[in-house]
Amino acid sequence: MNTDQHNLHRYGFTRVVTAADLFTAYPTIWPFASIFTDYYKSSNPRPLPEPITPNNPTSSLKIDAVFVYNDPRDWGLDITLILDCLLSHRGHLGTLSPLNGKIELANKGYQQDGQPPLYFSNPDLWWAAEFALNRLGQGGFREALEGVWRETTGGANLIKTVIGKPHQPTYEYAEKKLNRLRDSNFGSRSDNILQRVYMVGDNPASDIAGAVGYKSPFGSQWHSALLRTGVYQGEKLDQWNTPTTIVEDVYDAVRWACKHSEWEEI
Repeated sequence: MNTDQHNLHRYGFTRVVTAADLFTAYPTIWPFASIFTDYYKSSNPRPLPEPITPNNPTSSLKIDAVFVYNDPRDWGLDITLILDCLLSHRGHLGTLSPLNGKIELANKGYQQDGQPPLYFSNPDLWWAAEFALNRLGQGGFREALEGVWRETTGGANLIKTVIGKPHQPTYEYAEKKLNRLRDSNFGSRSDNILQRVYMVGDNPASDIAGAVGYKSPFGSQWHSALLRTGVYQGEKLDQWNTPTTIVEDVYDAVRWACKHSEWEEI
């Protein structure tokens, strides 16, 4: 089982199909991916639960949901497979929905035929790697997919769900986890809530924007420290992504948080 499958099984999914599984079973599904054959084989692809049978659509492999959990390696293959799912009849691969392009229907008939929902786990356009300049992240892939989708559908909306930073549910989940940790260490009391939470990150558009815009249901005050060691390169910031402070690295962020909370400095 490859890493993606292992993680998804841990999340509770019992039937997992990855791009590597599909390409290994059907190499012609994206002919240009042949240069990645060794890579896909090294990911220990698993046999598909059902074959892709365009001549017998109801028995063809059915995809119930599409999750983009990380930055795709082969954008061509992954965009093609996602389009196959979103243009299909009820998620059966190898089929096309008869509703596609019907202008009298909502969204010109696209994604109106029981196609699988599409989820993105990270909206970041950029991320910092070893190279001197930032590299495109999952947000870049999503924008590329949206562009191809517009051209394919004549401007239909791509129906999707984007989670992760800076969206409210991600920060709310983090705060709930922190409150549970606090309860386990200090006991549960009605007044025992986090007074301050410090968000440390290197990306103004996600890490910092999420902290600035977050509305705590518990009344906690969120503060943010923007690092100079990642995505942020000194560009001008707006009110929605301006942090409480800007520091050099994580160590400086921790020292600042301790001082801000009037704790003993480390």
